[in-house]
Amino acid sequence: MKGTWFSWIAGLFLFYNVSLAAQYVPPATWENVDYKRTVDVSNAYISETIEITVKNIADEPATEYFAAFENDIFNKISFFSAYLGDKASFLNSQLFVNSTTENSDEESNETRYGIIEFPNAVSPQEEVSFVIKNFYNTVGVPYPEHIGMSEEQHLLWETNKLPLSAYNTKKGSLRITGSSSFEEFHPPNDENLLGKATGKFFEFGPWENVPKLSHKERLAVVYSHNAPLNEVVNLKRDIWLSHWASTIQFEEYYELTNKAAKLTKGFSRLELMKQIQNQNIRETHFVTVLDMLLPDDATDHYFTDLVGLVSTSHAERDHFFIRPRFPLFGGWNYNFTIGWTNPLSDFLHISSGSSEKYVASVPLLNGPLDTVYDNVELSIFLPEGAKIVDIDSPVPFTKVSVDTRKSYFDLNKGHVKLTFQYRNLITQVANGQVLIKYDYSKNSFFKKPLSIACYIFAALMGFFFLKTVNLSLTN
Repeated sequence: MKGTWFSWIAGLFLFYNVSLAAQYVPPATWENVDYKRTVDVSNAYISETIEITVKNIADEPATEYFAAFENDIFNKISFFSAYLGDKASFLNSQLFVNSTTENSDEESNETRYGIIEFPNAVSPQEEVSFVIKNFYNTVGVPYPEHIGMSEEQHLLWETNKLPLSAYNTKKGSLRITGSSSFEEFHPPNDENLLGKATGKFFEFGPWENVPKLSHKERLAVVYSHNAPLNEVVNLKRDIWLSHWASTIQFEEYYELTNKAAKLTKGFSRLELMKQIQNQNIRETHFVTVLDMLLPDDATDHYFTDLVGLVSTSHAERDHFFIRPRFPLFGGWNYNFTIGWTNPLSDFLHISSGSSEKYVASVPLLNGPLDTVYDNVELSIFLPEGAKIVDIDSPVPFTKVSVDTRKSYFDLNKGHVKLTFQYRNLITQVANGQVLIKYDYSKNSFFKKPLSIACYIFAALMGFFFLKTVNLSLTN
């Protein structure tokens, strides 16, 4: 697993290096024979699937394909992957630090890249088909920005209309899905660029012979999205592993905001109650209840905020339903903390060959459905005296650190604290598992209770000897 550790570090350098890069032009190795882009706008984040068939037009075999991104969207990428044919055949993929800037009389466009590596070299004139899957921590903006409490919410989303690629495209198309209604904002006069509604899709194209790095044609779409836009600005997630209690304790602090449309008027509780009675409360642009998805067999749930304990919560199997003290309308914020406990055996395994080597597997996220996370701090607290051997994360992190933190009855350095920093996470990656391999000897296991016993014994003996001292005053 050490190889995995160093590969993540290398990937992080490419992912988060924001220094100025020199002008870069990918080699003209490929031609996109077919480029089908499908965008799903049904969630609080954007997901994109690009089905591509490419042909090697170079004179020698090639293994690398450069996927192009607009500069603004590049910084909002949550997950970037590619696979062949079926989803089991994933390709090596990582984001690239260099960029291409095209200057014209009207504007300057910067293109960023991701690198996809094929397992086998593709020969000249040979074709290969693959799929790119992207998730972005972004979504359309409310349009209009202010609406009434009972009005339906619409979002305005902008993107590149033509295939944005580092290579010329022979045939390309665009489909948008995830809403009951679509309307193009400021449609063009060219009928070839107009979209048409077909069933669940809003379709554009097909187009032929699209040149590389085509930024000129922009698309703005207004679509119905009558649901909250949950954004966790900061999440502090602490996980404590206790070998003595055989439990794992979770505590999460959320700074939540709703990016939905703001109210045209001030809040009216009477109007809110009327809407609750006359309408399905699940189909609104404000938040009344948060459905937190927790691990199975969770117990000892609690829900607090800056005021204190909040009693409006209910646990049902792996769901923890919490009701904030007030509904969250567009632009409203709410800070709160939740916690629960699980059996340690569900997350900890003894490594084969030794009873002192352990592998902990914890979920990257728990929490509300259909949510984006700007900044996440995940801290995993191992027992005092544990030694970390290796770690693995399902998605790249911006920073990782190892420290110690004292807790109850810690007499030496304290618990080993392993902290990951993440950016631009979404609910889609919540099931990913963070793996920690560590050593924890029997000496360390018994050292803490024996130390506590020795201190208590010393204190009792000290108290006993003090009682034998005669402190009375005599003539």
